[in-house]
Amino acid sequence: MTKIIEGKVAKILDEYSMVINVGRNDGVTEGMVFVIFTQSGNEIKDPDTGETLGTLENVKDYVSVAHIQDKFATCVAKEVKKIHKEGEISGAQTLSGAMMAEAMSARPEGSKIGTEKLNVNTSQIAGVPQLGPISVGDSVRSVDIKG
Repeated sequence: MTKIIEGKVAKILDEYSMVINVGRNDGVTEGMVFVIFTQSGNEIKDPDTGETLGTLENVKDYVSVAHIQDKFATCVAKEVKKIHKEGEISGAQTLSGAMMAEAMSARPEGSKIGTEKLNVNTSQIAGVPQLGPISVGDSVRSVDIKG
């Protein structure tokens, strides 16, 4: 099992790259993928026991390590080939989008993605939090990508 490495966004260099406050001394390696997220204030509770399960993490994006120094690393936007119809590939998309597309491609024929609503109790809808842009101080965590 790979060690989870946690840190924060230390500096935003431009729209494509940033610096995180963990590096070689923390076990960061080139190509490692990090998720950028913020903690919401929303506590999630077990409906059976009432036990607090934790707070919801709101994912902003994914980056990959391009250069490592002892105490920090430079990361760049993660590019992944986008899958269209029948295996057609073009352009780039976020890792989370590609993972979702890959997971959904295993759905039964005729299933629609994103067009059918779930039959939920609408009085219990909590709403999707507004994330805002990636900012200095946002949390980062290494992601174990199986490939």
